[in-house]
Amino acid sequence: NSWDKRDFYHNWGIFRYRRLQRSQQKQNPKPGDVTVINWSTSPRGNNGDPPTNNTGEPLCCGNDYRMGALIGVSREERQKQIQQASDRARAYIHYLQTNGIWDLKPRGDLTWTDDGIALEPYIREARRGVALTTIRHEDVAQKFFGTAARARCFEDSVGIGQYHYLDVHPNDTPGHVDLGDANISLPFTIALGALIPINTDGLILSAKSIGTTHITNAAYRMHPVEWAIGEAGGYLGVFALNQGVDVRQVATEAKLKRQFQGWLARQGIPLFWFDDVGHDDPDFEAIQVLAVEGIVRTENYSNLHFNPQGQVNRAVVCVAIVNVMGFDLVNPSVPSFIDVPKEHFAYQSIETLAAKGIISGVGNRRFAPAQPCTRQQLSWILANLGGLNINQLFAGTPLDASTLKRRELSRVIYRLSSSQ
Repeated sequence: NSWDKRDFYHNWGIFRYRRLQRSQQKQNPKPGDVTVINWSTSPRGNNGDPPTNNTGEPLCCGNDYRMGALIGVSREERQKQIQQASDRARAYIHYLQTNGIWDLKPRGDLTWTDDGIALEPYIREARRGVALTTIRHEDVAQKFFGTAARARCFEDSVGIGQYHYLDVHPNDTPGHVDLGDANISLPFTIALGALIPINTDGLILSAKSIGTTHITNAAYRMHPVEWAIGEAGGYLGVFALNQGVDVRQVATEAKLKRQFQGWLARQGIPLFWFDDVGHDDPDFEAIQVLAVEGIVRTENYSNLHFNPQGQVNRAVVCVAIVNVMGFDLVNPSVPSFIDVPKEHFAYQSIETLAAKGIISGVGNRRFAPAQPCTRQQLSWILANLGGLNINQLFAGTPLDASTLKRRELSRVIYRLSSSQ
């Protein structure tokens, strides 16, 4: 196959495929570099015979050991299969050492074994819990999101992950899923509900056991995602104990969920995909939590930017305030402002605030929805809500006539939402 045509140290060769440690900054492999090497990519079987599946087609064994199973067999058979896989890996190393890669050396000092073989086999897919949320193909695959840069953001997100495609390895079952052009995945989020089993109290699902499917596990199984899942699960256990509640309550009660997400963000854990807001940003918590809640998100869904220094127009401010206050939307048949037609994205939000006397136009039945909002204008709108400490909401944000920035809107609105 394609691997056989490449040099071992090629940019896309076997060594760099899973290199773990690089001794120098240069990309080219150097003495001291460490990689994880699977057994041979040869389709030959253990006895030199080409193994076949039930369709009679030869099997390629590059990443998956497919000569036996570890589940549903006796302990003796399980150990036999593990030993055969280990023997195959050792045979592959020997083949490489005697066919030009003479300086390759097993690193038992790193695997805590004498022969450099891993202590345990890597399990690519585990038993999955039946969770409150099952993350499905249509939540992750690019095919379902048009030109959007992100997959679905779960409102109970407790972390983010990314793997560029749904790497479903085939098995020998007739009719096994073929994703075709629907195997490309987008940056995704980790739903809190996927960590909580439906019927078991006090249990937090983790790693490959969360509420995914055979398809979505192919992306959520990646190590950085597993680490993010474990991180969220650990914090969830501590949070539930400190609050004196069951973990299921954190996922099902809005107030607890909001508190937990805020706590995660304060630890620097991202909940929503932005590539221009670092975990050390002073407004990280506000930006992350409001984005997850859909109150202040992105300017352009075709990229991963938040644009924290960008301007905010009057329409966006109205939508954010209505969302955070939870007002019932009004939808009059006749627009109050001639420049905000019914098809405008903020029509109902603007009409709702106008009906409550919280906002007014700029004259001549115009609202100027695309006009940048100033800090003062936002403070006046919030003052019209009544009962708010405006100076407290604007702490760290000057109350002047300068144009409001997106990070400032998130900062002020987050404090407003926390006071509700």
